[in-house]
Amino acid sequence: MKNKAPEKKPGSETALEILDSLLKDAGQKTINENQILIILDALASADDVEVVARFPAVLAICARRGLSLNSQALFSRYWETSPKRQNLEKLLLVSATIFRLQKLKPPGHLDQIAASLKPKYGDLLSAGEFQLSSGMMIRIQDLENSLISYLAGHLQSQVNQDQPEPPRSKTLDIYLDRLFSPKQKELVLKKRDGLAFTKTEREYYSRIVRKKLEAIASEEVGRIAKNLMLKPGKRQADKSALKNSPIQGR
Repeated sequence: MKNKAPEKKPGSETALEILDSLLKDAGQKTINENQILIILDALASADDVEVVARFPAVLAICARRGLSLNSQALFSRYWETSPKRQNLEKLLLVSATIFRLQKLKPPGHLDQIAASLKPKYGDLLSAGEFQLSSGMMIRIQDLENSLISYLAGHLQSQVNQDQPEPPRSKTLDIYLDRLFSPKQKELVLKKRDGLAFTKTEREYYSRIVRKKLEAIASEEVGRIAKNLMLKPGKRQADKSALKNSPIQGR
């Protein structure tokens, strides 16, 4: 028996760009079934846990847009034993359970698809995690957190939809330029505005930018900076006052 030709992975970067656009969107952008299939395929075959965890958020987008899942379109491209198909099946089954536990309306046909998959995989939630074909373990909590985060962000975007964007401080750009490189500044502003990072941006932010922000936010560093900004005479007076205070003398 001949083996089926290797499955071609869709362009993950393109799929994730579409997904990021949809997650940031307040509801105006259109999306079709083919785009959903591309995104779900890309997430199911991704090698990054944080990317795979966005799977339930895509289903929430479907539910919000009134889109139904087509099991024939989802699975007919793969053999029954295809690793890609098994990843999709597991993620759909677990996501359906998460929607039910969170009392959220699922996209059309998700419950029926999950019911057909339950005899094959049983209860994947009891262990708190499950394994994809790549060997990567996916935590149920990560999937739940991703879904809740998306829903919270969507509600906030609805609240802010009619509100004008707050003006940026005149000095903010100056201070950020002094502390960060142009790319680092861009990531700081994206994080502040709740915009999604690419995998490369997320890694760079975590490795470099976040550490700088932690240093800036440090109370000790803040006290030193404020003290050094005072005039020499004022600094000495403050030190003397602190030394002679009742609290200091205890």
